[in-house]
Amino acid sequence: MRAQAFRLRFQGPVRSLPRAPTLWGQLLWWYRYTQGRAALEELLERLPTLSFRLSSAFPEGWLPRPKLPPVLVEETELRKALKNLRLVRLETFQALAERGEEALLEADEVRKGLRPPEPERMRRLRVGVDRGTGGARRGILFTQDLLFPTGPYMVYALGEPPFDLLEGLRFVGEMGYGGLASVGAGTFQVEGPLEVDLPEAQKPTAFVSLSPGPLEGACYYEAELYWGRLGGGYLGSQPFKRPHLRTREGSVYRERGGLCLLEATPNEPPEAGVKVVEVLQVFPLGVRV
Repeated sequence: MRAQAFRLRFQGPVRSLPRAPTLWGQLLWWYRYTQGRAALEELLERLPTLSFRLSSAFPEGWLPRPKLPPVLVEETELRKALKNLRLVRLETFQALAERGEEALLEADEVRKGLRPPEPERMRRLRVGVDRGTGGARRGILFTQDLLFPTGPYMVYALGEPPFDLLEGLRFVGEMGYGGLASVGAGTFQVEGPLEVDLPEAQKPTAFVSLSPGPLEGACYYEAELYWGRLGGGYLGSQPFKRPHLRTREGSVYRERGGLCLLEATPNEPPEAGVKVVEVLQVFPLGVRV
């Protein structure tokens, strides 16, 4: 499948690696800052009808392992290697898309333990803040666990974006992705767009998603409970969105699926009359099931 790719080179640590729904949220805040609230509301109305899709970020040359029906294995070590494998190379993904899980039995990821570069784990010591004065609170120290990606990551896009995607991603990279952006976390540089061919089956019967998606329509999937934080102009208000279940990257759908805006407004909205939404989508790569 022909797609556009954007290469991210991280300049600071992150609390978590970029995932499509959070990238969507920060891009939509950037759109509101630059185009205004009315333009954002108009975009949200037509967003579910567009063919544009955005993936989560993956190490360059790697994709999530499809959640295909498992192959039966008796050898204990081989079974453990299969269980712990979450990312596969592009060529392995192509073999999985055509032949299913049996292709993993001869893949270097299983036989030789081949893995992408792991983010470096680091721990940052921070000072507690006195909410009354805004200054340091005496005697309060705490640590935060962070990741520092050691190599380039790729974000993929399908279809025509409804805005200047490169400019939006650059804004996110300058401001910082995710939490702790105010203390320098989440910054990255962007290269692209690059034209790439993503692997998929020639005659697919199902579709693997490169982004978290809705439970509806998923046939082989891993679900996760997500409790996201409000961002953008609503930082400092009620911190959490309404929790919801969604699928993880690599989940398999019978149909290509679409994009939905899941309402995640907390019980105490950050502003009267505000509706908070979470973007869930299927980024489809064809596989045979």
